[in-house]
Parts: sequence; structure tokens; C-alpha cells
Amino acid sequence: MAMALVAVALLSCGGRRGGDAVRSVYYWSTTLRMDSVKEQFMREHNVSRMYIRYFDVVEDESGRPVPNATLRFVTAVPKGIEVVPVVYIVNSCMRRDISGLAEKIYRRVRQMNETNDVAGVKEIQIDCDWTMRTRTAYYRFLKQLRDMAGKDGIRLSATIRLHQLSQPAPPVDRGVLMMYNTGDFTDLECSKPILDMDDAAPYMSSLASYNLPLASAYPLFSWRILFRGSRYVGIMHADDDLPVLAGDSIVERRVELGDIMRAKDAVSRKRADANGEILLFDMSNQNITRFKPEDYEKIYLR
Repeated sequence: MAMALVAVALLSCGGRRGGDAVRSVYYWSTTLRMDSVKEQFMREHNVSRMYIRYFDVVEDESGRPVPNATLRFVTAVPKGIEVVPVVYIVNSCMRRDISGLAEKIYRRVRQMNETNDVAGVKEIQIDCDWTMRTRTAYYRFLKQLRDMAGKDGIRLSATIRLHQLSQPAPPVDRGVLMMYNTGDFTDLECSKPILDMDDAAPYMSSLASYNLPLASAYPLFSWRILFRGSRYVGIMHADDDLPVLAGDSIVERRVELGDIMRAKDAVSRKRADANGEILLFDMSNQNITRFKPEDYEKIYLR
């Protein structure tokens, strides 16, 4: 009876059980602002790791890769939470002169850690939707960055999109499989562009043999998309983002719990270890209050 009570207590407080996944979140914003809603989510679901977007790398007017949309720390990272800084690189940058880019990114990430009292960083992550055309340059960049970080005992990870599974693995320590953005959100007829296993299934055959340790990321977000007739106009982040004309339509695309669970099961069937760490994208208040607490527990359970 006593053991049963202990088990119930662990379940009710979100404690991590043997065999459970590492519980992580992406924080993808230009402002780090931890409020009571986010803090409660972290506590309730025993989230131990935050992958925080620090800045983007884009092309300036002359085509040089430069930082953009740098994160502003309004509040501190919660105590006891491991931080993985993430840098998003626009793929077109890899077609430019990127000599020295690895050093600049590594130096900037370390400066942001020091300035904002982010201690104990063990990993840096790069997010880039690279293609066959940019693969050679991107992999060379990753190797340079991995060598630099490795000298300080910091590992390097990279996001892995489904269409990249058929390519040789990048030269990093591990990857995060992005189980979302499976369809064409610019197509009015595509009702589930965020996550549809019918679209993802053709890519999954390469998962079992993919030569890289993997974690898996699943989506919580939704899109409001403006169409003019059947023509895509843009994503509406706010009501006044784009001019809405008579006859326009705004459609909402969202992922449901069943979609996430089917994706998670599909990953487990092909490669169970890829669900050894589960990341949710991303931790905005709107996203983390979409489902019931018990639903998030279903997602996080390995």
C-alpha cells in the first residue's frame, strides 16, 4: 500500500519515472519572459531542459551573414534548468562567404551566456534547413564549430528535418528530429500542414538507419493563414499583420493531440531511442495551455 501511494505521488507531481523521457521545450521568441504560466508548466511536467533561440543569422544587404532578432533576457532562466542555446541560420547564408562564421557565432553565444548569467551550458544547437546545394558548406561550418566548442567541453547538436534523413548525417554530436512542418501551408487544400503522418511516412524509412543519436521534437503551435481566393498571402501573427480584403479567408491550421501521439508512435516503431528525449515546440502561453495537463503527460511519457 505504501509503495502504491509513492507511485501515485510521483505521477501527480510530474516526477520522472524510470524509463521516462528527458522532458524539454523549445523557447522561440525575441524576449525571454518567464511568467507564472510557463513556470507552472515547467514544474508540473518536470521539464529539465530549455532549448532557447538566441539569435538568427541572415544575409544583410551586401549578402554577408549577420545576426538578427537577438533574444532579450527580461527574466532569468529558472534555476536548475539546463539551457541549450540555439542559433537559427537562414539556408541562403550557406551560399555566401562563411569563413569565420563559426568563430563569430561561438563567441556571440558565449558572450550572451556571460552577460545574462547563463551558466553550465553543455551544448549548443544549430538550426538550418540545409539542402543538397548547401550541404558541403554547412557541414564544413558545423565541423569548425564542433571543434571549437569541443575544446571547451561543449557538444554540438543540429536540427534534422524529415527530408534530410535520406542524406548523410551532419558532423555533430547529436540531432533533434523535427516532427512537424510536414505539409505545404501555402496550399489551401492542405488541411494539416503542421503534422500529418500521411505526408511524413515516406521519410520515416530512413530513420532506423540514420547514423546519429537523436531526440524528437513535436509541435504545439497553430497557424492563422490568409488566403485570397485560393492564393496564399501570408501567416497572420496578429489581426493587423496583413490587409484583409473583402472575400479573403483566414484559416486556422493546428495540430491535435492524436496527431502528436501518432507521430510519436511512428518514431518509436522505427527507432525507440529517438524518443529518449522529447521536446515540445514551443513554449508560448498559448501553446502550453492548449491541452490538459494529463495530455502533456501522455506526450512526454516515453
